[in-house]
Amino acid sequence: MRPDFSLIKELFDLAGSEGPPAEPSPVRGKKGKNSHESGELGRQALTEGDYEAAIEHFKAAVEQSDEKSPWPLMDLGHAYATMDLVPQALRQYVKAKRIQISGELMISLAALYRQFGRHSEAIEQLKESVRLEPDNAYNHYKLAEALRKAGYNSAALDAAQVAVACAPDQSFYHYWLGEFFLDTQKYSEAIDALHAAIELAPGDDQLFYLAALAFWGAGKHQEALRSVRLASDINPASMLYHGLLEVMLRGCGLNEEAALETKKAAKMDPYDRQTLKKATRHLGISAS
Repeated sequence: MRPDFSLIKELFDLAGSEGPPAEPSPVRGKKGKNSHESGELGRQALTEGDYEAAIEHFKAAVEQSDEKSPWPLMDLGHAYATMDLVPQALRQYVKAKRIQISGELMISLAALYRQFGRHSEAIEQLKESVRLEPDNAYNHYKLAEALRKAGYNSAALDAAQVAVACAPDQSFYHYWLGEFFLDTQKYSEAIDALHAAIELAPGDDQLFYLAALAFWGAGKHQEALRSVRLASDINPASMLYHGLLEVMLRGCGLNEEAALETKKAAKMDPYDRQTLKKATRHLGISAS
């Protein structure tokens, strides 16, 4: 049975709210004169959260299309995927693939295959996206991500390093590689990757936090302390950094300095406490 998206939207919009009912989408009921207009109406409806109207407009765009462009089908597939209607989305992407193959389409297909638990097929789609667009760093990154989740760490590393080579000026790919090395306990390599990321994004406290963990794992405790202090200087509102600093200071035998962090560390929320526990367990130090 087809779900009534308007009822779902109404349920979540009204729960716990005493405000006036939401205005209907201004594009609901409109008709595009051609495939392009219908597509624009569909995208506007998506932006406004009117998913049912978006699907109707994208269906119209597909019907009005000359069948030489995959985009109306991809738009419709995206709308279905937004509503977690995976089988319907997959059908549209498969139809689009028969018209024209692109890296973006392969990535969309891979995401849906992964939702089905078909990880091998997802990886094949991502390999195809890399073959189609070998200079696109994002495609290599998505392949690395999928390979990593499937447990193919060596292949994931190869793909991630290609992503970095394709976009050496983008901090994110260095960060991802550094986090990967940290997770696989290759601390020296993690330090190098995170150093590159920090040079490109020196205001990102998360990078200094990860660098602190990498330095500690490599046995460079003073560098780890400096790095976590820098993270805290950038984002003083984060109590996680005070918790990590307390644990690391105690690990260095600096109990008096650690005691100075105790009050702020006590303000960590449950998520920060869980993050700290996971990080310190990974590094072989205990968090209270």
